[in-house]
Amino acid sequence: MAEKLTVLELFAGIGGCAAAIAGNAEIVTAVETAHDALTVYRHNFVSPTLDQPVESLPENWFREFRAAVWWMSPPVLPFVNAGLRRELDDPRAKALLHVIEQIHKIRPRYVALECVPTFDKSLTRQLLLETLADSGYKWQETQLCPTSLGVPNQRRRYYLVAGREEILPWKPLNSKPRFSLRSTLDRVSLDELVVVPELLATHRDSMHIVDANDSAAVSSCFTPDYGRSVKKTGSYLQTSGCVRHFSPAEILLQLGFPLSFTLPDNTSREQAWRLVGNSLSVPATRYILEAIPGLVVRRSRIPDVGTI
Repeated sequence: MAEKLTVLELFAGIGGCAAAIAGNAEIVTAVETAHDALTVYRHNFVSPTLDQPVESLPENWFREFRAAVWWMSPPVLPFVNAGLRRELDDPRAKALLHVIEQIHKIRPRYVALECVPTFDKSLTRQLLLETLADSGYKWQETQLCPTSLGVPNQRRRYYLVAGREEILPWKPLNSKPRFSLRSTLDRVSLDELVVVPELLATHRDSMHIVDANDSAAVSSCFTPDYGRSVKKTGSYLQTSGCVRHFSPAEILLQLGFPLSFTLPDNTSREQAWRLVGNSLSVPATRYILEAIPGLVVRRSRIPDVGTI
């Protein structure tokens, strides 16, 4: 049997990359500075973790792991309107710029990245591609929404895979529905998630509402502001008697996390919404990582999500 690849998981969040790899590789360390996200990661995975800013990690730290794959899902605010798109001048971009510098020095076998679609037009991407070219990498990049994989959740993201060794072409997309949004819904009453009538009356026209009985329904992209703002932060569910929020557990299933993935009992709903809104699509990440030979097992379907 071939030896498992080793992965350095940078900007790990709650562990979307680890969930996508699903034990098919050894994660040597997961780096994350958000305490609540790291708590969720440790709750679900046994991989070593580090609570330290990526930009503070010296060259020798990166070298000592000899990781074959560097995965990163860096902060997005430098590349979106809400963060004023300050890019290279944004302090939150320092960590990614530091990693790009280390790529040039250390040259791991593979590099993979997930970011918001606007990263595609950024100066940071241009710098990354120049570094990859100067360091002997070949790469492929794309923008992918989980709906193109038959997943009923919109979450378009930019992805890149680069390698100093062979990388595989991504297999053809198959948008045939893998499961329905309806099948992700909790079977118990969730009265506490109901949108109050006054808020619904004021904002209904700006809310994306899906019908619980619609087998073809697709939820919009959930963001960290879900539950705090109603405009463009995620979808709401129309049931027979009300309109309500989606629960964090329902969103996790729509993001492709398995039923075995849970949040600690002391996680508040507001914390949970923020954490899942900052996460990534597991099926999309797995699809992207299939370009690295031996990193994940190629499958004909998305990860098992229990009754779905």
